[in-house]
Amino acid sequence: MEFIRQIERLQQLTKLVREQRTGSPEEFGERLGVSRRQLYAYLEYLKDHGIDIIYSRKINSFIFSNDKELEIVFKFQILGEENSRDIFGGKNLKNIFPCYFYARSDSKLAS
Repeated sequence: MEFIRQIERLQQLTKLVREQRTGSPEEFGERLGVSRRQLYAYLEYLKDHGIDIIYSRKINSFIFSNDKELEIVFKFQILGEENSRDIFGGKNLKNIFPCYFYARSDSKLAS
């Protein structure tokens, strides 16, 4: 379930940055349930994937700085036997709950 927690944390991070109400780095980390160091690790990871988030002292919030935002879609779907077979390459694997997860990022141009 740690994967789900990571997705939820990234969704909350994105929402707070988009709304420009993160507060200071310490406050932002506390809202996400991570240390300041972990917060900056998340931000560095996003930067490596083309999403630059910087801190603005003027508004006391982190902001998207390069007209790109992150959209995280979390989908939980129970698959039928045929779809499951397609995913597993036709092999029938016992004791596996057939589901899949994906996260997607899209760049969004400023309007």
